[in-house]
Amino acid sequence: MKKSVAVLLSFIFLSLSGMASAEKIVFVTSEQPPYAMLEKGQPSGLDIDIVRELCNRLGIEAEIQVLPWKRALYHTERGEADAIFAPRNTEERAAFLYYPSEPLIIERTVILAPKGSGIKVNSIDDLKGKIVGVVRGYAHDPKFDNEKGIEKAECNDDNELVKIFAKGRVSLIAGSDEGSLRYVCKQAGFEAETVYVLNETPTYIAFSKAKGDRGKALTEKFSQALRQLKEEGFIKKTESKYF
Repeated sequence: MKKSVAVLLSFIFLSLSGMASAEKIVFVTSEQPPYAMLEKGQPSGLDIDIVRELCNRLGIEAEIQVLPWKRALYHTERGEADAIFAPRNTEERAAFLYYPSEPLIIERTVILAPKGSGIKVNSIDDLKGKIVGVVRGYAHDPKFDNEKGIEKAECNDDNELVKIFAKGRVSLIAGSDEGSLRYVCKQAGFEAETVYVLNETPTYIAFSKAKGDRGKALTEKFSQALRQLKEEGFIKKTESKYF
């Protein structure tokens, strides 16, 4: 009996010691449903689920802060945050961020049609003579944005765009990010499908160069773990929760 108690106490001690020594990483991001959101003051969303799973597997304690995007970049550049998700890779940002070889998500700019509509789009030319719903001021693809033969019905935001889509006022809509638009469609109870991809851009979990070798090492560690998550189908399964 005494031996069993001693073993149990040793296990608890080791567990607590492991918890105390867990490395902590401060992540920053900005609100962009369904990737990052605040629900009752707590961060949630697809990207956040992925980051938390990565940290769990790597034995890392994650502190996730949802901030305005410019502030998130500023904190990461100064080293006040260890990492940021999910920036695109630009020359300006590469000056202060380590980018991994494995992207977090591939953002796709797409054309959506109602599910089961039978609409086929094989090229931008197939959109000529049609009315496509868009959000005013969004950049999609230079050829699409500048094509005079495509009539565009402008809306103020994604919610308004999906509303006219669901009511049948337009049979096609363009989204600057597929996941965000499909999420809004799902929230509205309207089923849509992607019929054409205008372009694709990778986004990343990037680490602050202000952290030196530690930031560089974490970049590679997270990249390897992220590849493993994808191979296991974790990300595809998690996406189904949101869109």
